[in-house]
Amino acid sequence: MDSEEAKAKAQGLIDEVAKQAEQVFSHFIEGSEVSAINRLNAGELHQPSAAMKQVLTMASSLNRFTRGVFDPAILPLAQFYKQQGAGADESEAKRLAAFSKWSSFQISEEGVKKSNAEAQMDLCGLAKGWAIDEMSRKLKEAGFPASFVDWGGDIKVTGQHPAGRNWTAAILEPPAEAESLPEDGAEKKYLLHAELRDGQSIATSGDYLQVLAPGLSHILDPKTGGPVKITGDTCASASVVTNSCMLADALATAAMASGSVKGGRTLLDNFRNAGLKDPVMDYLLYSRQGPRVCRLVEPGLEKKELREDRLGRHEEAHVVIVGGGLAGISAAIEAANARARVTILEKEPDMGGNSAKATSGINACGTRVQKTSGVEDDGRFFERDTHVSGKGGESDINCVTMLSTKSADAIHWLMDEMGVPLTALSQLGGHSKKRTHRAPPRADGTPVPIGYTIMAHARAAATNMPGIEVKTSCTMKRLMHKVLPDGQREVTGVEYEDSTGTLQKLECDAVVLTTGGFGFDHSESSYMQKYRPDLVGVPTTNGSFANGDGIKFGEEIGANLIDMDKVQLHPTAFIDPKDPGNHTKYLGPEALRGSGGILLDQKGRRFVNELDLRSVVSAKILEHCDPYKMPDGTEYRPWSWCVLNEEAQEKFGKPMLSFYKDQVGLFEAAEGTKGLAELIGCDEATIVETLKEYAAAVDTKICQKTNKVVFPSRVCETDKSFIIARITPCIHYCMGGLVISSGAEVLTSASCGTLGKRQKIRRLFAAGECTGGVHGGNRLGGNSLLECVVFGRLAGERAATINQPKEALLNDAQWHPVKLREVRATDEKYGQNTAVYRFELHGANQKTGLEVGRFISIQGELDGDTLTGYYSPISRPDDHGIIDILCRTDERGGPIVNLLTSLQPGSSCMMQGMGGVKLVGHPEGGWCYNGRRVRKISLLCGGTGLAPAVQISRAFFNMLAREPGQEPAVGEGGVKIVYAAETSQDLAFVQWFDQLTNKRFPGLLSYYLVLNKPPRGWTQGIGFVDQDVIRQRLWFPPADDHVLVMCGPPIFEKIMCGNLAKMGYPRDQYYSFADDN
Repeated sequence: MDSEEAKAKAQGLIDEVAKQAEQVFSHFIEGSEVSAINRLNAGELHQPSAAMKQVLTMASSLNRFTRGVFDPAILPLAQFYKQQGAGADESEAKRLAAFSKWSSFQISEEGVKKSNAEAQMDLCGLAKGWAIDEMSRKLKEAGFPASFVDWGGDIKVTGQHPAGRNWTAAILEPPAEAESLPEDGAEKKYLLHAELRDGQSIATSGDYLQVLAPGLSHILDPKTGGPVKITGDTCASASVVTNSCMLADALATAAMASGSVKGGRTLLDNFRNAGLKDPVMDYLLYSRQGPRVCRLVEPGLEKKELREDRLGRHEEAHVVIVGGGLAGISAAIEAANARARVTILEKEPDMGGNSAKATSGINACGTRVQKTSGVEDDGRFFERDTHVSGKGGESDINCVTMLSTKSADAIHWLMDEMGVPLTALSQLGGHSKKRTHRAPPRADGTPVPIGYTIMAHARAAATNMPGIEVKTSCTMKRLMHKVLPDGQREVTGVEYEDSTGTLQKLECDAVVLTTGGFGFDHSESSYMQKYRPDLVGVPTTNGSFANGDGIKFGEEIGANLIDMDKVQLHPTAFIDPKDPGNHTKYLGPEALRGSGGILLDQKGRRFVNELDLRSVVSAKILEHCDPYKMPDGTEYRPWSWCVLNEEAQEKFGKPMLSFYKDQVGLFEAAEGTKGLAELIGCDEATIVETLKEYAAAVDTKICQKTNKVVFPSRVCETDKSFIIARITPCIHYCMGGLVISSGAEVLTSASCGTLGKRQKIRRLFAAGECTGGVHGGNRLGGNSLLECVVFGRLAGERAATINQPKEALLNDAQWHPVKLREVRATDEKYGQNTAVYRFELHGANQKTGLEVGRFISIQGELDGDTLTGYYSPISRPDDHGIIDILCRTDERGGPIVNLLTSLQPGSSCMMQGMGGVKLVGHPEGGWCYNGRRVRKISLLCGGTGLAPAVQISRAFFNMLAREPGQEPAVGEGGVKIVYAAETSQDLAFVQWFDQLTNKRFPGLLSYYLVLNKPPRGWTQGIGFVDQDVIRQRLWFPPADDHVLVMCGPPIFEKIMCGNLAKMGYPRDQYYSFADDN
């Protein structure tokens, strides 16, 4: 149709819906359906129309879920206040409030009744949302692929903007006075331009839209029964994004009725649950006082403005990425986006690697796809499943948390930036939730190979980015590096052989290794021969390029390795009867079992839960099944049959099965149980019995024999169409590799330090299968592609930001954005309800610039409030790229704890360097305070003041480790600590101090503990720290080579300052954080 015809058709549809909305829902029209309901006598029944029933159902659900906060039955009370204003008669208001509530209406399948004849409902807000949803639906059904429906600021969109981008909706900043609106032509201020994706809606409710009387909102407070009083603290506007405009409108109203920004946020967060049909996708709440602006923040996502600030500071870097699989390309794109010049070295003629061969899909929790599909999943379940799968190996808790926290962002990045349609979900073995994302089948039903598809999109994106150069058929030969004066290693570039066989040297600012595992290499010098000689000769799904070279080159310059003996066998690699001994085999996708395929032994019996962990299924095949008989009569690998009935074939996708069956010849067809028995070579009676048992298990939802509880398909003895294939476990993935941090930095053992702390090889990063410590003993299916994206992107950005103009970040008394990397629970190390928060500095080689003893300030926003807290770092001044702070995580930590506990890895806040004791190096070695060389440190601590003591003690003993000549004789120097606490539960750190001193410096650290509530059998101090304790347990009398540092709550330090003054301590001999002069 032409444009005029299309316009007329669209207008007709819109007018039709608008007229219907008016006739059904407008209480201003006497003949409307809602007016008829409002005129009902008590007990009288009304049969609602389909549209009315839909809206009433929504209203009832929301009234129940919000516990009465959302209530559209307020019309009598609202009209009363509008007529009477602020001076309304309280007794009449109380009488009206008794029935101006949703409970006055009884809504059932029978119809609508009222318990009070005066009860009336106002459905105008819901009706507007309903109408917008209807208009949008009808336009789409009429063939309009994209639409932007706006009615009074409530909006629903489909498709994309004509410019090829997502739609945007502007959210108006409320006027200073609730009763005033911007005049026509006056400049309008906006809080946000919200991005809306296909099918999303946004609705805004504000106290400036209408008022019942001056200072009284049109929204009623369910707690008081009266209008919400408009103040600077109450919510002035609420904007909500969901898929349903009707729901968005209702929730925006409910958020306003909650009163404060915090109350609105608490209510809306309850509607983010993926178990809901239309969960909240975004929201923005605003109050005038401050003003406060509260926006939904997805876990682990950095605020856009802070990210732009952080990434706008570094100088350009040249980053070399070795390996062109998904990890390498993810790193390259992220590095290029961070303004780096990128060179990718790929040993094969084309990029792709094993990533292109992946078939299972890619895992994530908390994604838009899961929410739309009603799958309730979060990091607790995902991390638990990953750790369960990884038992027997070293799954680094912080790496697993990073994998989980950044998983949704990884999926959305692939979808939004790479254009990969990851909208299909499945549940693989070992998973408690549907979280494996794939592309949906093509229009003809042909499955989309997910690894190949992701790599095709990623390759196209990388090759079209101006900052990325790709060199193929180039094989790395070694990592170029140098040893720094402090003993640490720093990578300077790579040496590689180009496509002509010429050896080349390529200097750069940082290297990212994404070279894959060692699953193919069975040579005499291979890692497989060294760590798993029992698997030498076992077939593999890996390409010949998987020889572990990146791991070897990292190990050559000192990188630590982990879990090198942990090699995953995939249970379903196809045995090709035409070439059964081929070393490289086709992988039988996880979806064969995920679609309902069952495994049978050579006698036709099931023997395993097909959806158990890969390691379990593989072990059962090797333990239970017979070896394959080769054509020459010799025995090969144990194997089993994989059987799919018609239902399982349909779910997997017959077009893809056609490839395996007709083109490659790996499946054979069988007609009924007789044909199945003939192909397997067993008795038909056994097959019938096996399938009967399985069908019964499907019906009862549990197989008592194998503990299987998820049954994708019902395979039974009456099925007529089967296809079967021969499968055997084969080498699929290597869990071991280079040890990395949760920031993708390659780690090595520290050259010095009191506790053997790991340190990184500077300018070297890694991601993907060449790393270890993420998957533990057995990788969870679907986690490999996710690992490539998450850690590839982390490595790319960290490498790109390596060149910082400032060597130190926090020494300029300015606020700087910092990103949280990890949170470590330290209840057993430092005391109950404590945790160490590790933040990243802007560059991996950057230092804080803070002297020992200085503290920092952290600042961030929560519920529109700016919260600030002060902490002493427990990391050392010479640590690169990170800063660690030790925090209490209970109410004793103060309001800032609410901010810290709201952060997840990847979140950001602001940080500023502050004052402190400032212990610095002396030109002749050792420490200096206020120009005096000091060898004796007294730490007088109480309550929350543990962190400075930890920092100073660690730094002191690290200095002695680096400068052996500075070690004092026992009794002539060292650290003495007095720590006052409430109970013994606060004393877990004592073991850490014991370890610190006993390991290398016995006699140079002592501590004395004072408890207000000691346990029975206590042998140290009781009550409070007095002058005698100071004299006896700390360095005394004062001396020029001594400094006393107080660490604790201000009231504690004030009392201790008084004690020291009475004892004659010179003021320059002690330092108090609370009295920093």
